[in-house]
Amino acid sequence: MIYVDNPVIERQEVEQLLASTREGTLGSIIQYGHPERISGNEFEEIVYESAKSCARGTPLSNQIVHTADREFPDIVAAGYYGIEVKATKKDDWTSIGNSVLESSRVPSVEKIYMFFGKLGGTPDIRFRDYEACLKGISVTHYPRYQIDMNLPKGSSIFDKMEVPYDELRTMRNPIKAIRQYYKTQMTAGDSLWWIDDDSDTLPALSPVIRNLSTLSPEERDSIIASVLAFFPEVFSSSSRKYERIPAFLASQYGVVTANLRDFFTAGGQVLVGYGNERIQVPQVISKVRTLAPKIHACLAGKNQVALQNYWGHRIEDFVGADAAWCVEVDRLYGDSFHPQLVSRQYLAGLSDARDNG
Repeated sequence: MIYVDNPVIERQEVEQLLASTREGTLGSIIQYGHPERISGNEFEEIVYESAKSCARGTPLSNQIVHTADREFPDIVAAGYYGIEVKATKKDDWTSIGNSVLESSRVPSVEKIYMFFGKLGGTPDIRFRDYEACLKGISVTHYPRYQIDMNLPKGSSIFDKMEVPYDELRTMRNPIKAIRQYYKTQMTAGDSLWWIDDDSDTLPALSPVIRNLSTLSPEERDSIIASVLAFFPEVFSSSSRKYERIPAFLASQYGVVTANLRDFFTAGGQVLVGYGNERIQVPQVISKVRTLAPKIHACLAGKNQVALQNYWGHRIEDFVGADAAWCVEVDRLYGDSFHPQLVSRQYLAGLSDARDNG
Protein backbone atom coordinates (compact mmCIF):
# COMPACT_ATOMS: atom_id res chain seq x y z
CA MET A 1 0.00 0.00 0.00
CA ILE A 2 1.01 3.61 -0.55
CA TYR A 3 -0.48 6.23 1.73
CA VAL A 4 -0.47 9.93 2.57
CA ASP A 5 -1.57 11.03 6.02
CA ASN A 6 -2.15 14.79 5.68
CA PRO A 7 -5.77 15.36 6.86
CA VAL A 8 -6.27 18.67 5.01
CA ILE A 9 -5.77 17.56 1.41
CA GLU A 10 -8.60 18.57 -0.93
CA ARG A 11 -9.95 16.24 -3.63
CA GLN A 12 -8.77 18.60 -6.36
CA GLU A 13 -5.19 18.34 -5.11
CA VAL A 14 -5.34 14.54 -5.11
CA GLU A 15 -6.67 14.54 -8.68
CA GLN A 16 -3.89 16.90 -9.73
CA LEU A 17 -1.40 14.46 -8.21
CA LEU A 18 -3.05 11.63 -10.14
CA ALA A 19 -2.80 13.55 -13.41
CA SER A 20 0.88 14.35 -12.96
CA THR A 21 1.59 10.80 -11.70
CA ARG A 22 -0.04 9.47 -14.86
CA GLU A 23 2.31 11.50 -17.05
CA GLY A 24 5.36 10.51 -15.03
CA THR A 25 4.43 6.83 -14.93
CA LEU A 26 3.60 6.73 -18.64
CA GLY A 27 6.98 8.25 -19.48
CA SER A 28 8.73 5.66 -17.31
CA ILE A 29 7.01 2.61 -18.83
CA ILE A 30 7.55 3.84 -22.39
CA GLN A 31 11.23 4.40 -21.61
CA TYR A 32 11.34 0.83 -20.25
CA GLY A 33 11.21 -0.43 -23.84
CA HIS A 34 8.92 -3.42 -23.41
CA PRO A 35 5.98 -2.25 -21.23
CA GLU A 36 4.10 -5.52 -21.81
CA ARG A 37 6.84 -7.30 -19.82
CA ILE A 38 6.30 -5.18 -16.70
CA SER A 39 4.73 -7.15 -13.85
CA GLY A 40 1.92 -5.83 -11.69
CA ASN A 41 4.28 -5.32 -8.75
CA GLU A 42 6.81 -3.54 -10.93
CA PHE A 43 4.09 -1.25 -12.28
CA GLU A 44 2.98 -0.41 -8.76
CA GLU A 45 6.58 0.42 -7.81
CA ILE A 46 6.87 2.71 -10.84
CA VAL A 47 3.61 4.44 -9.85
CA TYR A 48 4.92 4.89 -6.31
CA GLU A 49 8.17 6.47 -7.46
CA SER A 50 6.31 8.75 -9.87
CA ALA A 51 3.78 9.79 -7.22
CA LYS A 52 6.57 10.50 -4.73
CA SER A 53 8.37 12.63 -7.30
CA CYS A 54 5.22 14.47 -8.41
CA ALA A 55 4.27 15.22 -4.80
CA ARG A 56 7.37 17.35 -4.25
CA GLY A 57 6.46 20.99 -3.79
CA THR A 58 2.78 20.17 -3.16
CA PRO A 59 0.81 19.69 0.08
CA LEU A 60 1.58 15.97 -0.37
CA SER A 61 5.34 16.43 -0.34
CA ASN A 62 7.24 13.78 1.62
CA GLN A 63 4.03 12.11 2.76
CA ILE A 64 3.75 9.19 0.33
CA VAL A 65 4.78 5.80 1.73
CA HIS A 66 4.84 2.42 0.00
CA THR A 67 3.70 -0.10 2.60
CA ALA A 68 2.96 -3.82 2.94
CA ASP A 69 1.57 -5.92 0.13
CA ARG A 70 -2.07 -7.05 0.02
CA GLU A 71 -3.49 -3.95 1.71
CA PHE A 72 -6.33 -2.08 0.01
CA PRO A 73 -6.14 0.42 -1.59
CA ASP A 74 -2.53 0.86 -2.75
CA ILE A 75 -2.38 4.58 -1.97
CA VAL A 76 -4.08 6.39 0.89
CA ALA A 77 -4.03 10.18 0.83
CA ALA A 78 -4.90 12.40 3.77
CA GLY A 79 -6.32 9.41 5.58
CA TYR A 80 -9.40 9.75 3.38
CA TYR A 81 -8.55 9.28 -0.32
CA GLY A 82 -7.38 6.00 -1.80
CA ILE A 83 -5.76 5.04 -5.10
CA GLU A 84 -5.91 1.42 -6.28
CA VAL A 85 -3.19 0.54 -8.80
CA LYS A 86 -3.93 -2.04 -11.50
CA ALA A 87 -2.30 -3.01 -14.80
CA THR A 88 -2.95 -5.36 -17.70
CA LYS A 89 -0.53 -6.69 -20.30
CA LYS A 90 -3.41 -6.90 -22.79
CA ASP A 91 -4.31 -4.21 -25.29
CA ASP A 92 -7.60 -3.36 -23.60
CA TRP A 93 -8.97 -1.66 -20.50
CA THR A 94 -10.38 -4.62 -18.61
CA SER A 95 -9.11 -6.77 -15.79
CA ILE A 96 -10.15 -8.62 -12.63
CA GLY A 97 -10.02 -6.47 -9.53
CA ASN A 98 -10.20 -6.81 -5.79
CA SER A 99 -12.38 -8.88 -3.51
CA VAL A 100 -15.85 -7.49 -2.94
CA LEU A 101 -15.32 -8.14 0.78
CA GLU A 102 -12.50 -5.56 1.07
CA SER A 103 -11.32 -7.26 4.26
CA SER A 104 -7.90 -5.57 4.06
CA ARG A 105 -9.28 -2.07 3.44
CA VAL A 106 -7.69 0.81 5.34
CA PRO A 107 -10.54 1.82 7.71
CA SER A 108 -10.17 5.58 7.30
CA VAL A 109 -10.44 5.58 3.49
CA GLU A 110 -13.73 6.90 2.15
CA LYS A 111 -12.97 7.84 -1.46
CA ILE A 112 -11.01 5.63 -3.88
CA TYR A 113 -9.71 6.13 -7.42
CA MET A 114 -8.67 3.42 -9.88
CA PHE A 115 -5.25 4.04 -11.47
CA PHE A 116 -5.06 1.63 -14.42
CA GLY A 117 -2.16 0.91 -16.75
CA LYS A 118 -2.71 -0.64 -20.20
CA LEU A 119 0.69 -2.13 -21.05
CA GLY A 120 -0.25 -3.99 -24.25
CA GLY A 121 -0.48 -2.31 -27.65
CA THR A 122 0.13 1.41 -27.29
CA PRO A 123 0.78 1.90 -23.55
CA ASP A 124 -1.59 4.25 -21.77
CA ILE A 125 -2.86 5.02 -18.28
CA ARG A 126 -6.25 6.17 -17.05
CA PHE A 127 -7.73 6.99 -13.67
CA ARG A 128 -11.34 7.44 -12.59
CA ASP A 129 -13.63 6.90 -9.60
CA TYR A 130 -13.16 3.34 -8.36
CA GLU A 131 -16.83 2.38 -8.25
CA ALA A 132 -17.54 3.85 -11.71
CA CYS A 133 -15.40 1.26 -13.53
CA LEU A 134 -16.57 -1.93 -11.76
CA LYS A 135 -18.97 -3.61 -14.18
CA GLY A 136 -19.72 -6.95 -12.52
CA ILE A 137 -18.56 -9.80 -10.30
CA SER A 138 -16.29 -12.72 -11.18
CA VAL A 139 -15.74 -15.71 -8.92
CA THR A 140 -12.35 -17.33 -8.54
CA HIS A 141 -11.92 -18.63 -5.01
CA TYR A 142 -13.91 -15.59 -3.84
CA PRO A 143 -16.03 -12.91 -5.57
CA ARG A 144 -13.96 -10.20 -7.22
CA TYR A 145 -14.93 -7.10 -9.16
CA GLN A 146 -14.58 -6.92 -12.94
CA ILE A 147 -12.80 -3.72 -14.04
CA ASP A 148 -13.67 -1.90 -17.27
CA MET A 149 -12.10 1.53 -17.62
CA ASN A 150 -14.35 2.20 -20.65
CA LEU A 151 -17.54 1.47 -18.75
CA PRO A 152 -20.21 4.08 -19.58
CA LYS A 153 -21.40 6.24 -16.74
CA GLY A 154 -24.35 4.67 -14.93
CA SER A 155 -23.46 1.10 -16.00
CA SER A 156 -21.53 -0.15 -12.98
CA ILE A 157 -22.54 -3.21 -11.00
CA PHE A 158 -23.79 -0.84 -8.30
CA ASP A 159 -26.05 0.94 -10.79
CA LYS A 160 -27.39 -2.43 -11.94
CA MET A 161 -28.00 -3.61 -8.38
CA GLU A 162 -29.40 -0.19 -7.42
CA VAL A 163 -27.19 -0.34 -4.33
CA PRO A 164 -24.50 2.38 -3.92
CA TYR A 165 -20.91 1.16 -3.60
CA ASP A 166 -20.49 2.67 -0.14
CA GLU A 167 -23.66 0.93 1.01
CA LEU A 168 -22.64 -2.46 -0.37
CA ARG A 169 -19.10 -2.37 0.99
CA THR A 170 -20.29 -1.57 4.51
CA MET A 171 -22.94 -4.31 4.60
CA ARG A 172 -22.42 -7.08 7.13
CA ASN A 173 -22.92 -9.63 4.33
CA PRO A 174 -22.31 -8.12 0.87
CA ILE A 175 -22.15 -11.58 -0.74
CA LYS A 176 -25.79 -12.15 0.13
CA ALA A 177 -26.83 -8.96 -1.67
CA ILE A 178 -24.73 -9.89 -4.71
CA ARG A 179 -26.20 -13.40 -4.71
CA GLN A 180 -29.74 -12.03 -4.64
CA TYR A 181 -29.03 -9.72 -7.57
CA TYR A 182 -27.53 -12.43 -9.79
CA LYS A 183 -30.42 -14.76 -9.05
CA THR A 184 -32.76 -12.18 -10.59
CA GLN A 185 -30.66 -12.20 -13.77
CA MET A 186 -30.81 -15.94 -14.41
CA THR A 187 -32.97 -17.50 -17.07
CA ALA A 188 -34.28 -21.05 -17.39
CA GLY A 189 -31.43 -23.53 -17.62
CA ASP A 190 -28.84 -21.24 -16.01
CA SER A 191 -26.73 -22.72 -13.24
CA LEU A 192 -26.61 -21.10 -9.83
CA TRP A 193 -23.27 -22.67 -8.85
CA TRP A 194 -21.59 -20.47 -6.18
CA ILE A 195 -24.86 -18.66 -5.42
CA ASP A 196 -26.88 -21.83 -4.90
CA ASP A 197 -27.57 -21.45 -1.20
CA ASP A 198 -27.44 -18.95 1.63
CA SER A 199 -23.98 -19.79 2.92
CA ASP A 200 -21.43 -16.99 3.07
CA THR A 201 -18.55 -19.09 1.80
CA LEU A 202 -17.61 -20.43 -1.60
CA PRO A 203 -16.42 -23.93 -2.41
CA ALA A 204 -12.67 -24.37 -2.00
CA LEU A 205 -11.68 -26.12 -5.23
CA SER A 206 -8.44 -27.78 -6.21
CA PRO A 207 -6.77 -26.14 -9.23
CA VAL A 208 -6.70 -29.62 -10.83
CA ILE A 209 -9.69 -30.57 -13.00
CA ARG A 210 -10.52 -34.25 -12.47
CA ASN A 211 -12.57 -36.75 -14.43
CA LEU A 212 -15.51 -38.27 -12.60
CA SER A 213 -14.67 -41.74 -13.85
CA THR A 214 -11.16 -41.64 -12.33
CA LEU A 215 -12.26 -40.85 -8.77
CA SER A 216 -12.32 -43.40 -6.00
CA PRO A 217 -15.66 -45.25 -5.65
CA GLU A 218 -16.26 -43.52 -2.31
CA GLU A 219 -15.74 -40.00 -3.66
CA ARG A 220 -17.66 -40.74 -6.85
CA ASP A 221 -20.63 -42.07 -4.85
CA SER A 222 -20.65 -38.93 -2.70
CA ILE A 223 -20.77 -36.73 -5.80
CA ILE A 224 -23.49 -38.82 -7.45
CA ALA A 225 -25.49 -38.64 -4.21
CA SER A 226 -25.29 -34.84 -4.27
CA VAL A 227 -26.58 -34.85 -7.85
CA LEU A 228 -29.52 -37.04 -6.83
CA ALA A 229 -30.25 -34.73 -3.90
CA PHE A 230 -30.04 -31.40 -5.71
CA PHE A 231 -31.11 -32.34 -9.25
CA PRO A 232 -34.15 -34.62 -8.79
CA GLU A 233 -35.05 -34.11 -12.44
CA VAL A 234 -32.73 -37.06 -13.16
CA PHE A 235 -35.71 -39.22 -12.12
CA SER A 236 -37.95 -37.64 -14.76
CA SER A 237 -38.46 -38.58 -18.39
CA SER A 238 -37.33 -35.17 -19.63
CA SER A 239 -34.81 -35.17 -22.48
CA ARG A 240 -33.07 -32.21 -20.79
CA LYS A 241 -32.70 -33.71 -17.33
CA TYR A 242 -28.88 -33.72 -17.38
CA GLU A 243 -28.36 -30.19 -18.71
CA ARG A 244 -27.81 -28.39 -15.39
CA ILE A 245 -25.51 -30.97 -13.83
CA PRO A 246 -22.15 -30.39 -15.63
CA ALA A 247 -21.85 -26.79 -14.36
CA PHE A 248 -22.60 -27.99 -10.83
CA LEU A 249 -19.94 -30.71 -11.00
CA ALA A 250 -17.32 -28.33 -12.35
CA SER A 251 -18.00 -25.49 -9.92
CA GLN A 252 -18.65 -27.49 -6.76
CA TYR A 253 -16.14 -30.31 -7.19
CA GLY A 254 -13.77 -29.38 -10.02
CA VAL A 255 -15.00 -32.51 -11.84
CA VAL A 256 -15.93 -33.08 -15.49
CA THR A 257 -17.16 -36.07 -17.46
CA ALA A 258 -17.95 -36.82 -21.09
CA ASN A 259 -20.41 -39.60 -20.24
CA LEU A 260 -22.56 -38.19 -17.46
CA ARG A 261 -25.66 -40.16 -18.48
CA ASP A 262 -23.83 -43.47 -18.02
CA PHE A 263 -23.42 -42.89 -14.30
CA PHE A 264 -27.21 -43.04 -13.96
CA THR A 265 -28.26 -45.40 -16.74
CA ALA A 266 -25.42 -47.91 -17.20
CA GLY A 267 -26.71 -51.45 -16.77
CA GLY A 268 -30.18 -50.71 -18.07
CA GLN A 269 -33.14 -52.01 -16.08
CA VAL A 270 -32.64 -53.68 -12.69
CA LEU A 271 -34.92 -55.52 -10.26
CA VAL A 272 -35.89 -53.89 -6.98
CA GLY A 273 -38.32 -54.79 -4.28
CA TYR A 274 -41.68 -53.04 -4.02
CA GLY A 275 -43.80 -54.51 -1.27
CA ASN A 276 -44.16 -58.18 -2.13
CA GLU A 277 -43.17 -57.57 -5.76
CA ARG A 278 -39.91 -57.53 -7.68
CA ILE A 279 -40.17 -54.97 -10.43
CA GLN A 280 -37.86 -53.74 -13.16
CA VAL A 281 -36.80 -50.12 -12.85
CA PRO A 282 -34.10 -47.84 -14.34
CA GLN A 283 -30.62 -48.14 -12.83
CA VAL A 284 -30.95 -44.73 -11.15
CA ILE A 285 -33.70 -46.07 -8.85
CA SER A 286 -31.41 -48.77 -7.45
CA LYS A 287 -28.80 -46.11 -6.71
CA VAL A 288 -31.22 -44.40 -4.36
CA ARG A 289 -31.21 -47.34 -1.96
CA THR A 290 -27.44 -47.82 -1.95
CA LEU A 291 -26.69 -44.10 -1.72
CA ALA A 292 -29.51 -43.18 0.68
CA PRO A 293 -27.20 -42.27 3.62
CA LYS A 294 -25.12 -40.01 1.40
CA ILE A 295 -28.23 -38.39 -0.09
CA HIS A 296 -29.49 -37.84 3.45
CA ALA A 297 -26.16 -36.20 4.38
CA CYS A 298 -26.45 -33.82 1.40
CA LEU A 299 -29.99 -32.84 2.38
CA ALA A 300 -29.20 -32.41 6.07
CA GLY A 301 -29.50 -28.81 7.13
CA LYS A 302 -30.87 -27.56 3.81
CA ASN A 303 -33.77 -25.21 4.35
CA GLN A 304 -36.70 -24.47 2.08
CA VAL A 305 -35.01 -21.54 0.33
CA ALA A 306 -31.86 -23.52 -0.46
CA LEU A 307 -33.81 -26.42 -1.97
CA GLN A 308 -36.05 -24.08 -3.96
CA ASN A 309 -32.91 -22.53 -5.44
CA TYR A 310 -31.60 -25.93 -6.48
CA TRP A 311 -34.89 -27.34 -7.73
CA GLY A 312 -36.07 -24.17 -9.46
CA HIS A 313 -39.57 -23.89 -8.06
CA ARG A 314 -41.47 -23.15 -4.87
CA ILE A 315 -41.88 -25.99 -2.37
CA GLU A 316 -45.32 -26.15 -0.78
CA ASP A 317 -45.95 -27.33 2.80
CA PHE A 318 -42.26 -27.68 3.63
CA VAL A 319 -41.67 -29.68 6.83
CA GLY A 320 -38.10 -30.80 6.21
CA ALA A 321 -35.57 -31.53 3.48
CA ASP A 322 -35.98 -35.33 3.54
CA ALA A 323 -39.76 -35.20 3.28
CA ALA A 324 -39.65 -32.55 0.54
CA TRP A 325 -37.16 -34.60 -1.46
CA CYS A 326 -39.31 -37.72 -1.24
CA VAL A 327 -42.34 -35.83 -2.54
CA GLU A 328 -40.29 -34.25 -5.33
CA VAL A 329 -38.69 -37.44 -6.66
CA ASP A 330 -41.94 -39.42 -6.55
CA ARG A 331 -43.67 -36.61 -8.44
CA LEU A 332 -40.96 -36.47 -11.10
CA TYR A 333 -40.71 -40.23 -11.58
CA GLY A 334 -44.49 -40.35 -11.89
CA ASP A 335 -45.14 -44.10 -11.64
CA SER A 336 -48.91 -44.39 -11.08
CA PHE A 337 -48.66 -48.17 -10.88
CA HIS A 338 -46.03 -48.01 -8.14
CA PRO A 339 -46.61 -44.77 -6.23
CA GLN A 340 -43.83 -43.60 -3.91
CA LEU A 341 -41.41 -46.01 -5.58
CA VAL A 342 -38.36 -43.75 -5.29
CA SER A 343 -39.08 -42.59 -1.75
CA ARG A 344 -39.59 -46.19 -0.65
CA GLN A 345 -36.16 -47.08 -1.98
CA TYR A 346 -34.72 -44.10 -0.11
CA LEU A 347 -36.34 -45.01 3.20
CA ALA A 348 -35.32 -48.65 2.74
CA GLY A 349 -31.73 -47.53 2.19
CA LEU A 350 -31.77 -45.48 5.40
CA SER A 351 -33.19 -48.49 7.23
CA ASP A 352 -30.44 -50.72 5.80
CA ALA A 353 -27.81 -48.27 7.06
CA ARG A 354 -29.28 -48.23 10.57
CA ASP A 355 -29.45 -52.03 10.67
CA ASN A 356 -25.84 -52.33 9.51
CA GLY A 357 -24.57 -49.54 11.68
